[in-house]
Parts: sequence; structure tokens; C-alpha cells
Amino acid sequence: MRQVGIIAAAGLYALEHHIERLKEDHQNARRLAVGLKELKGVSLDPKHVETNIVIFDVTETRKTGLQIAEAMKQYEVRIHAFGKTQIRLVTHLDITKEDIEAALKAFKKVLG
Repeated sequence: MRQVGIIAAAGLYALEHHIERLKEDHQNARRLAVGLKELKGVSLDPKHVETNIVIFDVTETRKTGLQIAEAMKQYEVRIHAFGKTQIRLVTHLDITKEDIEAALKAFKKVLG
């Protein structure tokens, strides 16, 4: 618990310096969700994406989340498998609209 102050400081800094741009993170997440929904085998309802976190299921692709995460590395897209068939993506300050489009292109190649 001694390190909790360091984590809190990062959160306070974000709230004090980046609160206006959170809207951009949320828009990027929605764009990502809409693009992913179009891919065969992806189960996701973009209406449920209300923040900068996108979680979707890949059961119908017949690949595991870990297999997809490994394949995405070749396109320099880092993702997080969240359970056997779920993937969790998070947009943030360092993720641009162009990054979202590049990630969607990579997903099309990996899942296509």
C-alpha cells in the first residue's frame, strides 16, 4: 500500500491536465468497436462501449485471444487477451485516430 500515492499522483495529474481530451479517447474506442463489429467472428455491441475500454469475444473466429494477440504483434499492435476468447483494448493519450485505423487493418488481416 505504500506505492498507492504514486498511483494516485498519476491519476490526479491526468485529471488536472488531460480531462478535456478524454472525449477523444472515448471516440477512438467507439470507432474501434464499430470497425471490429464488421469483422467476421467478432462478437461486440458498440453501443456498450461508453468509455475508452473495448472488450469483445472471438469465439467464432476459432482462434484464442492469445493466438490473436501473438499474430497482432507482427503488425506492431499490442493487445491483451482477456480470458480464452475475449480481448480487451484500451485507448489512451498515446493512441491516435491513425493508430485506430492501423489496428483495424491489422485485425482484418489476422482475422480475415
